[in-house]
Amino acid sequence: MSDNCATWDQEQKWCVEQRQDRWISKHSVHSLVEEWTSQSRERLEKVQILVREAQRPVEQSFHEQADKWERETEHLSSPTQMMMHPSYQAILGMAVENKQEVISLMLQDLRNNRREWFWALSYLTQDNPISPRDAGKMDKMIKAWVDWGRRKGLL
Repeated sequence: MSDNCATWDQEQKWCVEQRQDRWISKHSVHSLVEEWTSQSRERLEKVQILVREAQRPVEQSFHEQADKWERETEHLSSPTQMMMHPSYQAILGMAVENKQEVISLMLQDLRNNRREWFWALSYLTQDNPISPRDAGKMDKMIKAWVDWGRRKGLL
């Protein structure tokens, strides 16, 4: 306890601690403590959410973000806008620590759902198995990547 703070005076309910040149009541101190506790609890909850997110399997996060990306970009015609969507970027971010798994998930999703992961796959693998004559031909582009994934043991 500091020099200018005494015990609680039960009759007057004042704390003898001075803050910002004013005396504060016992009730005010309790309010401050409750506010601090509430803020701390909110921060803790945010940290817990981030930890849970980090502990979720990559596959689950991938599918959630891929579904969201598809829903929110299906009306777009610009590949740049589609690739700049936060869910697409989040999936690329997953590859920082789980590159092979994310590439494998993209290949499976490309094969099963025909979602266009071509740019992301080229970026992550530093490869492009699509021949120039097949560019723009969705079935052939998908087949080229699926065959590539099988050769690499990712499918």
